[in-house]
Amino acid sequence: MSSTSDANLIVALNNAAIQLNRYFGIFILLFGMVGNVLNTCVLSQGALRLNPCAWLFLVSSIANGIGILAGVTTRPLSTWSADLTNTNQFLCKFRAFLLFNGITIGSWLIMLATIDRWLSSNVNAIQRQRSTLKNAQLSAMLIIIVSTIIEAQQLYCFDANLTNTPLKCYTQTVLCGIISDLFFALFTILVPLILMIILFAAINIM
Repeated sequence: MSSTSDANLIVALNNAAIQLNRYFGIFILLFGMVGNVLNTCVLSQGALRLNPCAWLFLVSSIANGIGILAGVTTRPLSTWSADLTNTNQFLCKFRAFLLFNGITIGSWLIMLATIDRWLSSNVNAIQRQRSTLKNAQLSAMLIIIVSTIIEAQQLYCFDANLTNTPLKCYTQTVLCGIISDLFFALFTILVPLILMIILFAAINIM
């Protein structure tokens, strides 16, 4: 009797997970893409496009949109067994690369926008002069290049048709998983966040 109830509980939890991935994934995808598309439309207007901070937010919205498309689209598709990244090696690797690279670039560009706001509001005239569109574009290009080099590891680490892993498209070794998660936690989340906190503190002190 106990084994039957346990089996029923497992089936119920699996069904709940499928429904959550299907409908909540669609919800996140729609709202995430609508938000980024609206940001892109507004920030690409002529006057705003010439503003360094607005330009950085524009490119960040594009990068985040790519990350959302790569990361969330496969969730609802997997509930209908239509996720090609589970079986296609190229799509699996390319999806992981776009996902991690897009989110990383987006995070660092927001951090650069914070730096630009700090420069533009600085009491030092020399510092204010460094808030230019050219500097923003050069900094963004550097971030894109560095992030692309770092996240290129995903092209090796991820593989399709894996067994005994949470997903069929997943890191193929434990070491790859640790390195991927460590870089994501440090390079994508912690470092930009810490730098922004330091800048906000500096602005408040000033």
